[in-house]
Amino acid sequence: MQRLPLAESVPTELEVWQLLLDTGREPAPDAWRLLSHEEQARARRFRHLADRVRAVATRAALRRLLAERIGVAADELAFSENAHGKPLLAGVEGPAFNVSHAGNVALIALAPSGAVGVDIERQHNDAELEALYDLLLSPSERAEHSGGQAVLPLIERWVVKEATLKALGVGIAEHLPALSVFLSSGQRNAYRLDYRLAAPPLEAWAISAPAGYTAALACADRTASEPFSTHSLGGQPCTAMAQHQ
Repeated sequence: MQRLPLAESVPTELEVWQLLLDTGREPAPDAWRLLSHEEQARARRFRHLADRVRAVATRAALRRLLAERIGVAADELAFSENAHGKPLLAGVEGPAFNVSHAGNVALIALAPSGAVGVDIERQHNDAELEALYDLLLSPSERAEHSGGQAVLPLIERWVVKEATLKALGVGIAEHLPALSVFLSSGQRNAYRLDYRLAAPPLEAWAISAPAGYTAALACADRTASEPFSTHSLGGQPCTAMAQHQ
């Protein structure tokens, strides 16, 4: 497991850790032992070995990272979920976190405050994803892609949207078209997010991923005094927004 370097515009407190998984071998016994009985049972229900490896190895790594920061034994941590299934720490204060995995790569994002989301997907060209245009794209994005004027590949927009909506902890499928993703004009590897969602300030960045994958990181400022419902709000780094509340 290694911590990934992030873009200069990403708040230094945010962390992203990458795991390269051996999806052809059963998870190590040490990883299984860190999981709760419920987590073990859920993992054993996966019919395919690769799915089981991703579930066990990622959750075990998450437990280790959280335990180091909280000072609690990794196998003693408890989790709950919000109404949309986003995992949360239960019974103890600790970092915000989010995980994503695809193929043999898993990512774990941590934030000391606010909310964080991460997503990684295997790369596909736009033609392969054309059938998903109406599900994934906002009206302005569809106009770009249908007119051959798109600056961002569809898969890149997809992972940014997934990471952002995971940070918010809301249902993903129904909100994908409500969010538009564009390159930021002032920050390298950063995005401008246009949206009409009841949401705090948001910001997103590209993450370096292994060949054949695309990944993104997003954070939401949960300290905002009231939710935002706005269009064309690029947001500020979560930590900076928190300082100005």
